[in-house]
Amino acid sequence: MKLLLPLLMALMPTSASAARNQISGIVTDRNGAPVQRAIVALEPGNVQLVTDRDGRFVIDYLRDDEGERGRLKRRTSYKLEVFRPGFHARSVEFFYRGGPVEVDEIALVEETIDVHDHGESLDRDLYSAPTQSTGATYEGQ
Repeated sequence: MKLLLPLLMALMPTSASAARNQISGIVTDRNGAPVQRAIVALEPGNVQLVTDRDGRFVIDYLRDDEGERGRLKRRTSYKLEVFRPGFHARSVEFFYRGGPVEVDEIALVEETIDVHDHGESLDRDLYSAPTQSTGATYEGQ
Protein backbone atom coordinates (compact mmCIF):
# COMPACT_ATOMS: atom_id res chain seq x y z
CA MET A 1 0.00 0.00 0.00
CA LYS A 2 2.88 2.37 0.75
CA LEU A 3 4.14 2.02 -2.84
CA LEU A 4 0.70 2.39 -4.41
CA LEU A 5 -0.03 5.83 -2.91
CA PRO A 6 3.03 7.59 -4.40
CA LEU A 7 2.28 5.99 -7.76
CA LEU A 8 -1.33 7.22 -7.72
CA MET A 9 -0.25 10.73 -6.69
CA ALA A 10 2.27 10.83 -9.53
CA LEU A 11 -0.47 9.97 -12.04
CA MET A 12 -2.92 12.61 -10.78
CA PRO A 13 -2.71 15.99 -12.52
CA THR A 14 -1.52 18.83 -10.37
CA SER A 15 -2.31 22.50 -10.75
CA ALA A 16 1.25 23.03 -12.01
CA SER A 17 0.83 20.48 -14.80
CA ALA A 18 -2.61 21.84 -15.71
CA ALA A 19 -1.18 25.36 -16.03
CA ARG A 20 1.31 24.13 -18.64
CA ASN A 21 -1.41 23.70 -21.27
CA GLN A 22 -3.86 26.57 -21.20
CA ILE A 23 -5.26 29.43 -23.23
CA SER A 24 -5.87 32.66 -21.35
CA GLY A 25 -6.65 36.27 -22.07
CA ILE A 26 -8.53 39.39 -21.09
CA VAL A 27 -11.65 40.98 -22.55
CA THR A 28 -11.93 44.77 -22.39
CA ASP A 29 -14.13 47.51 -23.78
CA ARG A 30 -12.73 49.99 -26.29
CA ASN A 31 -11.48 52.18 -23.42
CA GLY A 32 -9.46 49.35 -21.89
CA ALA A 33 -11.81 48.68 -18.96
CA PRO A 34 -12.35 44.97 -18.18
CA VAL A 35 -15.61 43.42 -19.39
CA GLN A 36 -16.91 41.03 -16.78
CA ARG A 37 -19.41 38.24 -17.54
CA ALA A 38 -18.58 38.15 -21.26
CA ILE A 39 -19.15 34.73 -22.81
CA VAL A 40 -16.00 33.15 -24.28
CA ALA A 41 -16.46 30.06 -26.48
CA LEU A 42 -13.62 27.90 -27.84
CA GLU A 43 -14.13 25.99 -31.08
CA PRO A 44 -13.37 23.27 -31.71
CA GLY A 45 -13.62 22.16 -28.14
CA ASN A 46 -17.21 22.71 -26.99
CA VAL A 47 -16.07 25.00 -24.17
CA GLN A 48 -17.98 28.07 -23.02
CA LEU A 49 -17.16 30.11 -19.97
CA VAL A 50 -17.65 33.57 -18.53
CA THR A 51 -14.98 36.18 -17.81
CA ASP A 52 -14.32 37.13 -14.20
CA ARG A 53 -14.68 40.64 -12.73
CA ASP A 54 -11.26 41.56 -14.17
CA GLY A 55 -12.31 40.44 -17.66
CA ARG A 56 -9.96 37.44 -17.54
CA PHE A 57 -10.53 33.88 -18.70
CA VAL A 58 -8.50 30.65 -18.65
CA ILE A 59 -9.27 27.56 -20.73
CA ASP A 60 -7.29 24.43 -19.86
CA TYR A 61 -9.56 21.67 -21.18
CA LEU A 62 -11.83 20.64 -24.06
CA ARG A 63 -15.15 18.79 -24.00
CA ASP A 64 -16.05 15.88 -26.29
CA ASP A 65 -19.54 15.23 -27.69
CA GLU A 66 -20.56 13.44 -24.49
CA GLY A 67 -19.43 16.38 -22.32
CA GLU A 68 -16.34 14.65 -20.92
CA ARG A 69 -13.27 16.79 -20.31
CA GLY A 70 -10.12 16.27 -22.35
CA ARG A 71 -6.78 17.94 -22.93
CA LEU A 72 -6.13 20.82 -25.28
CA LYS A 73 -4.88 19.50 -28.61
CA ARG A 74 -1.47 20.77 -29.65
CA ARG A 75 -0.79 21.96 -33.19
CA THR A 76 -4.42 22.90 -33.67
CA SER A 77 -6.18 26.00 -35.01
CA TYR A 78 -8.72 27.34 -32.55
CA LYS A 79 -11.24 30.15 -32.65
CA LEU A 80 -12.43 32.18 -29.66
CA GLU A 81 -15.89 33.73 -29.97
CA VAL A 82 -16.52 36.49 -27.43
CA PHE A 83 -19.97 37.96 -26.78
CA ARG A 84 -21.69 40.15 -24.21
CA PRO A 85 -25.12 41.78 -24.56
CA GLY A 86 -24.67 45.44 -25.45
CA PHE A 87 -21.45 44.75 -27.40
CA HIS A 88 -20.64 43.54 -30.90
CA ALA A 89 -19.46 39.90 -30.96
CA ARG A 90 -15.79 39.34 -31.71
CA SER A 91 -13.81 36.32 -33.02
CA VAL A 92 -10.12 35.63 -32.68
CA GLU A 93 -8.39 32.78 -34.49
CA PHE A 94 -4.98 31.44 -33.50
CA PHE A 95 -2.75 28.39 -33.82
CA TYR A 96 -2.09 26.55 -30.56
CA ARG A 97 1.29 24.84 -30.44
CA GLY A 98 1.09 23.84 -26.78
CA GLY A 99 1.99 25.21 -23.38
CA PRO A 100 0.54 28.35 -21.85
CA VAL A 101 -0.73 30.85 -24.42
CA GLU A 102 -1.94 34.37 -23.62
CA VAL A 103 -3.99 35.69 -26.54
CA ASP A 104 -3.88 39.39 -27.35
CA GLU A 105 -6.35 41.60 -25.50
CA ILE A 106 -9.82 41.21 -26.99
CA ALA A 107 -11.51 44.63 -27.15
CA LEU A 108 -15.29 44.65 -27.53
CA VAL A 109 -17.08 47.64 -29.05
CA GLU A 110 -20.38 48.80 -27.61
CA GLU A 111 -23.45 48.60 -29.82
CA THR A 112 -24.70 52.06 -30.74
CA ILE A 113 -27.50 53.51 -32.82
CA ASP A 114 -26.24 55.37 -35.86
CA VAL A 115 -28.21 58.63 -36.24
CA HIS A 116 -27.68 60.88 -39.25
CA ASP A 117 -28.90 64.45 -39.56
CA HIS A 118 -30.27 64.84 -43.07
CA GLY A 119 -30.82 68.56 -42.70
CA GLU A 120 -34.55 68.27 -43.40
CA SER A 121 -37.11 69.70 -41.06
CA LEU A 122 -39.87 67.36 -39.96
CA ASP A 123 -42.07 70.17 -38.60
CA ARG A 124 -45.61 69.69 -40.05
CA ASP A 125 -46.36 73.42 -39.93
CA LEU A 126 -43.71 74.05 -42.60
CA TYR A 127 -45.64 72.08 -45.23
CA SER A 128 -48.65 73.83 -46.86
CA ALA A 129 -50.70 70.84 -47.98
CA PRO A 130 -50.86 67.33 -46.66
CA THR A 131 -49.61 64.70 -49.06
CA GLN A 132 -51.98 62.16 -50.51
CA SER A 133 -51.46 58.62 -51.59
CA THR A 134 -52.09 57.96 -55.28
CA GLY A 135 -54.06 54.96 -56.41
CA ALA A 136 -55.05 53.81 -52.95
CA THR A 137 -58.25 54.29 -51.06
CA TYR A 138 -58.57 53.75 -47.38
CA GLU A 139 -61.72 52.80 -45.58
CA GLY A 140 -63.13 55.67 -43.58
CA GLN A 141 -61.74 58.51 -45.73
